[in-house]
Formats: sequence, C-alpha cells, structure tokens
Amino acid sequence: MQQSLLLKALITAILAGLLLVPIGMIHSTVGERQMRQDQVRNDISGSFAGAQRVAGPVLVLPYVEEYSQTLWENEPVAGGGTQRVRREHRRKHDGRLILLPELAELDFDADTDFKRRGLFKVLVYGLSGTIKGRFELAAEPEIKRKSEDSRITWGRPFLSLSLTDTRGLSRAPILSWDGTEVGFEQGTELGAAQPNGLHARLPQIELGRARTIPYSIDLGLRGTESVGFEPLAGTTRVALTSAWPHPSFQGRFLPDPEDQHIDEAGFSASWEVTALATTAPRTFLADVAAAKRCASGCPEWFGVRFIEPVDVYSMADRALKYAFLFVALTFAAFFLFELLESLRIHPAQYLLVGLALAIFFLMLLSLSEHIPFGSAYLISAVASIGLQGFYLSYVLGSARRGIGFAASLAALFSALYGLLVAEDVALLMGSLLLFGLLATAMVMTRKFDWYAVGNGAKAI
Repeated sequence: MQQSLLLKALITAILAGLLLVPIGMIHSTVGERQMRQDQVRNDISGSFAGAQRVAGPVLVLPYVEEYSQTLWENEPVAGGGTQRVRREHRRKHDGRLILLPELAELDFDADTDFKRRGLFKVLVYGLSGTIKGRFELAAEPEIKRKSEDSRITWGRPFLSLSLTDTRGLSRAPILSWDGTEVGFEQGTELGAAQPNGLHARLPQIELGRARTIPYSIDLGLRGTESVGFEPLAGTTRVALTSAWPHPSFQGRFLPDPEDQHIDEAGFSASWEVTALATTAPRTFLADVAAAKRCASGCPEWFGVRFIEPVDVYSMADRALKYAFLFVALTFAAFFLFELLESLRIHPAQYLLVGLALAIFFLMLLSLSEHIPFGSAYLISAVASIGLQGFYLSYVLGSARRGIGFAASLAALFSALYGLLVAEDVALLMGSLLLFGLLATAMVMTRKFDWYAVGNGAKAI
C-alpha cells in the first residue's frame, strides 16, 4: 500500500468536502431568492387580486313563517297557588330557501400578464365571459316548516354569486334575469360560510306554478396564478380558453380529454360535472346552514393554474443538487490524469478548479434572473469551461490535454442540462450517466498496477 497515494486521495477528498461550504452558501442564496419570490407573490396578490374560486350562482328565497304554538303555563289563582293552563302563542320564524341551478354554463377567455417588483415577477390573469343557465322552480317549494299549518310569506328573492376576491372584478357584472337586467351589490348575503362575493335583488317571483327561469351573468374577473370553479348546479359546464400555453389542471375533476387542446398558441379545455358525480352541492348547502365555512368539508372544485414552464429558482435548486457530484467527478478525472500521465497536480490547483465549478452555479442563478434559463446556462457553462480549459492547458502541461479536459467538462454540463429539462426521465438519465462514467474509469484503469503507483508505474 503506497502511503503517498493514500495521502493524495485523502487530501483530494478533504478539498472536495471543503467545497461544500461555498456550494451550501449558493444553495442558501437560492432559498432566500425563493422566499423573496413568494413574498412578492403574496404582496401582489394582496394589492391586485389573489387566486379566484367561483361558486354559483344560487337563488335565495327569504320567507317568514307564522304559526301557532300551544304551551302549558303556570298561572296564579286567587287565594294563592297556581294552576296549569294551555295558552296559544303566535310565532314568527325568518328563514330562507336556497335553490341551486339546474344548469350552469361558464364560458371564459383568459388573458395573462406579469406583474413585476424589481427582479421578481408574478403571473396574473384576466377572465372575460358569461355564466348562464336556468333555475327550475316547483309550484310549491319544499321547506322545513315549524308547524304543518303555518302560513308562509315570501320575501324578496336575490341571486348570490361567491367569489374569493371581489377586488378582481374588472367591470361591474350585469345579471339578465328572465329577460330583465339587474345590477349586483357587494356581499353574498349567505353568512359566514360564503362571505365574499355579490348578490342581486330580484323582482318578486310568482309562486304557485312550476316554471323555468333563465339567467345570464356578464363577468370580468382578474386574479393571480389560478382559478377554480365549484360545481353546484345539476349540470355544470365550464369552457376555458387562453393564449397561455402552460396550464396545470387541478382539483377533483380533469377536463374532457376529447375537448382538451394544448399547443404553443395556448390551450382550451372544457369540463362537465353533474350533481350525481360530486358532493359539492350538498356540502355547500350544509356549510351555509351551519354558517361556517367548510363546516362539513370544503366543496369539491376543479380549475387550472397558469404556470411558468421554467421556474429559475427551482431549476437552480435542482442543478445545485448535482453540484457535489460535479466536483467529485472532476476531481476523480484529475486524479486519473495525474496517475495515467505521471503528472503532479498541487492541491491548490484542485481547489481552484473546484471553485470555478462552484461559481458556475452562482453565475447560473444570477444570470437566469435577467435572461431565459437556457441562455443563462449556456453563458455560464461556456465561461466556466473556457476558463478551466485555458487554466488546465498549463496545469496539465499541454493545450491538447487542457482542451480534452474542457471537452469532458462540456459533455458533463450537457448531461446536467439534459437532467434539468427532462424531469420525467431525470432518474433514468442520471443512472445511465453514472454507470457510463464508472464503466469508463474501470476500462481506463483495468490494467493499472495500483501497488506500483507510488513508484511511478503506469498501466501495463
């Protein structure tokens, strides 16, 4: 066992470990940038409009129930004492009947834009379209009475539409109710379960006969990053189109695959959900009755998130996970060069090459905040490879060796980029890369006499 070989291997391993310090500092910088990005997203959501969720519309029929209630009471009698007598009291109970639509068709176009704050940007959208459908009213709406012979007096009905953030309204919505235009007012009037949204006071509805009432709402709505819909109607249909080519569909229901289309010009998607396929109507009514949001579980929903195809901070974070592997492979290649070519490479030279690799990741992070990630990666890689090729031409004793080593680094950088952009097969590509590198090292040293290394022997 050659002590000099073991000592050199130990020093090389220590230097590789020391390089974890600057790599860790760069990783911390990425984390700080991500936190700042999240803070900017929250700030813009707070001053613009947050992620939106649309529920409804629903029809609310207020009523007053008058009924008699007979109670036994103690009544004083002359001479002292009491006697029990039956008395009849007239009672009033204020209630409301919430009716869900038989059909709700939502048809929206979505435009996207960026809101910026310094280097950071957040994707926002604007929806424009209509909500239309119909309500089916029975001749005698069923309500839970306090008494079978009570008298019901119907109040003025209103239509309620729930929105997560009413600041996102880009224009005053207009309701067409059975051919009559009605304006909206602030608040849903549904209590604590659904406090945010709008309501429109409707003309008095003539009951006593079954009827179908059509409605249409012209709506413009803005929000940040995502929009969702709660399927409260007997049949809910949603059609959404946008020029943004990177949607991420969310929630309990995915769009119809036959109508879904995504390409570079944008996307279009449609959903159709019946009340038989979702618990959203029952959950919504239970929450309103309990006057508490999500009292019986939040209603099911579906929607889309407008995502950026390349998140520079997540990509930089993924790249840094391979940083130590880069350093280890480069030092291992240096070590093989030193053995195979009988060169003497000083530990300081190992350290400088390792630092050049670490700075590559810092350059990648800083450049990707200003230019596309692919361009930032190319510039950083070319700068790092060029610098090391120039330096190693002198360290390794010839331009040919320096250029050869730089070409090996270029292949390694190309492989890393492939791992970053091909997320679905990253594990497979990484496994094949490591296997290939190990196989190359084993082939190159298959005839090496490791016991004679300290005496300057080469492969035999």
